[in-house]
Amino acid sequence: MSHLMFRSVVAWLCLTATTTFAADSSKPDSASKEKDQPARISSKVDVQPAPALTDKEAEEVSFAAGRILKHVSQARSALREKKKDVAGVHVAQGLKLIAVIESVLPHSKVKTEIKSGELVYTDEDDVTARYVTLFDELERRDIISPVVQAKKEAEQKHRPNHGKAAEANAVPEALAVTHADIAYSTVKLDIEFAKHMLHRAKRELDGGKTEPADEALLAVQSEGVLFEFVEIDLPLEEAADNLKLAEIEMKAGRQDQAKAALHVAIDELKRYEKLVGEKRSSEVKGLHQEIDKLTVELGKGNLSEADREKHASKISEWWQRATKWFKGSTK
Repeated sequence: MSHLMFRSVVAWLCLTATTTFAADSSKPDSASKEKDQPARISSKVDVQPAPALTDKEAEEVSFAAGRILKHVSQARSALREKKKDVAGVHVAQGLKLIAVIESVLPHSKVKTEIKSGELVYTDEDDVTARYVTLFDELERRDIISPVVQAKKEAEQKHRPNHGKAAEANAVPEALAVTHADIAYSTVKLDIEFAKHMLHRAKRELDGGKTEPADEALLAVQSEGVLFEFVEIDLPLEEAADNLKLAEIEMKAGRQDQAKAALHVAIDELKRYEKLVGEKRSSEVKGLHQEIDKLTVELGKGNLSEADREKHASKISEWWQRATKWFKGSTK
């Protein structure tokens, strides 16, 4: 290689190195730059929770929600008997109960702020529970059975071959719903939906349109009631039902029937104890041992009215403890 060519190659290499270095040194540190730059958009949410309902208040709300469904069922029965005015009374009663429930449900304030430069969005929401857990204080079939039947009815109406001809040829389903048909853990009523549909039913009745009114009432039963199925909770559901039954029997002075219901509750709690974790199982065991002590006392003879009231109150407390163990249960 000639001296001139060598110098040319060296000069080219130096120029290339200088250019590469200059290019590398001009690259921004993207991570550092992003860190130094302020965010182009930010948000902030402030939640001010309201005090929760007491156990007693939650039980009363649950009872009131069950009464709403009872009035819905009675309104539909009245429409079937062409008693539009009676149906209207039951619809009004249902709306009154919804107003009562809405007045006591906890309301939380949620404030939201979203900023981008000088642009600021703010909003404030009043949030309350939409679903209320149900427990029918009366016989289970008075509240839940019509709901189960209404869901079947709604399914039939949405079948492709549904029509007057199909109705004429169809074999009517039994109205009675057995305990086995109601295998659920928790039942919840959508208060907001029920309110909307009851108002629609009222408007239709005021306009003399009974069929659309009945459709609105059917929607409350078929779409406004949610059944939650949790297999592990089934023994607990049976225990809770029998505790409530024992409380009712005790208040009515039927001591032997209360004792029998308590024995069933104990057996179901023992089943539930085997299905749950160690911490919960010890709590469940403690509960059925407490109940067992009362059954021993009930076997000693007739109680005074004051003792019956005391025991009924205690059984109610046990029911509240048991229902709190349902998965996803809220007050």
